[in-house]
Amino acid sequence: MKKNQREKESRRTPRRRRNAFPESNRLLPQLRILSRALLPFLGACVSRFFWWMGARWTQFYAQLLNRRERMRLPAAMFLTASILIAAAAVFVSVFTLGTTVTYDGNELGTVPTEAAAATAISVVEDELSDVLGDSFTLDMSKVSYSTGIVPRREVVDETAIETTLNDQLDLVTYGYSLYVDGELIGSTRSREALEALLEQVKAPYLNENTQVIDFLEPVEIVEGYLPNESICNLGDIVLKINETKEGEVTHVVEAGETWSQIAQDYNISSKDLEALNPGFDINRLQIGDELTISNAVPYLTIQVTQWEYYEAEIPFEIEYIDDASMWEGDTSVVKKGVYGIADTTALVTYVNSEETKREITEQTVISEPEAAVYRRGTAPRPSWAPTGSFRWPTNGNISSYYGWRNIFGGRSFHGGLDIYNGYGTDIVAADGGIVKTAGWSGAYGYLVVIDHQNGYETYYGHNSSLLVSVGQKVHKGQHIAEMGATGRVTGTHCHFEVRYNGERQNPLNYLP
Repeated sequence: MKKNQREKESRRTPRRRRNAFPESNRLLPQLRILSRALLPFLGACVSRFFWWMGARWTQFYAQLLNRRERMRLPAAMFLTASILIAAAAVFVSVFTLGTTVTYDGNELGTVPTEAAAATAISVVEDELSDVLGDSFTLDMSKVSYSTGIVPRREVVDETAIETTLNDQLDLVTYGYSLYVDGELIGSTRSREALEALLEQVKAPYLNENTQVIDFLEPVEIVEGYLPNESICNLGDIVLKINETKEGEVTHVVEAGETWSQIAQDYNISSKDLEALNPGFDINRLQIGDELTISNAVPYLTIQVTQWEYYEAEIPFEIEYIDDASMWEGDTSVVKKGVYGIADTTALVTYVNSEETKREITEQTVISEPEAAVYRRGTAPRPSWAPTGSFRWPTNGNISSYYGWRNIFGGRSFHGGLDIYNGYGTDIVAADGGIVKTAGWSGAYGYLVVIDHQNGYETYYGHNSSLLVSVGQKVHKGQHIAEMGATGRVTGTHCHFEVRYNGERQNPLNYLP
């Protein structure tokens, strides 16, 4: 469909069609048609007649010369004959039979025959019909023909009549259309302007190390006749190229990636990412899941391959020392590693400024890396030992976030998250540890505090009932309390805090 549209909007080669003469059963129209058809023949006869006359005069002149020698005729007679013969030859070479075409009082040009003029007009009608997308017929009452003897230099080809008539009608113009991936972007009268525009689009990505730069989409400049109204300002074409069109950008989830990390990598919010991917559980991403990042793509995708020169870090190795006094999975640093440095040359490919490939072609080591030394625990890990990461303490929606808020008639700092749900909803330990507090605590109501033995403590407030006691060791996900509305509250919820070395932290920075 796009190809057909493009062919209609811009045609390179005019299509020729022989003029069809109208039929009539009346004598007068038949005679008129016959006389028009005989014009080329009569013109050829006239030209042949003048040629024959010239030949005969030449022959006669030669005979006169012979007779002059025999009869010694006067020189004046021979001079007169010579002049007449020369004049006839000049006339035949300078003049010919031609048809002058006029439209609306303006002369379009002279062609050899009236049939040639009619063919040129028919071609113009066909071209305008194709370009304008509708049937176009010229007003023949404004067309007139005049046949007679004319200077040969004034006779032109049919295409000159077509061009002059198109210019006079002023319905179409010869221009250049920019297509990207088969879609028309805009048209101008200058190919150079479009080529310069495309170079300007590439310019921000060019530098002295650029090897190759190109568009991933097919880009084409098509020339031909266009409707006058389709010619647009170059600035409008620039604006359209910088816009986006409908099309998906996706991301395939890899091992270790989280929802928030993916959103941050693509510079969008987690809420926007969730809106683009309804049905996904943000807490249970699977390797291989395909997420929609955007529903719009740019018209032009620019791919750049360039040389890059830099000092790269050489990773160091880690040597482990087993330690039975530490739990399995825990480590401590004995000696920090030192990265090595290498002078590096790489060929890097970017697509719209996003790196897609990096090929290191040469490296020269400046300094060698130094290995790190870690102690590694070998003692069996108890179930209550902290994992070093937190999970959500309950299910529900957040009713109040960490930070300043207006409540109870004043402005106060809220040191945690309020997660609301139904009365009696389970509250679980965010990570393993030892219960530090389990009881009534003023505005917190019934409160549980867990010491995770790594500088972190978590608070669970406003419970309706408690299921653990002080000193008890609990594992990650263990049921420790039930949701309630005790203490100073405005409704049933769990107040959840994260503290590190006694300082309150934003729990959202730790929760998946």
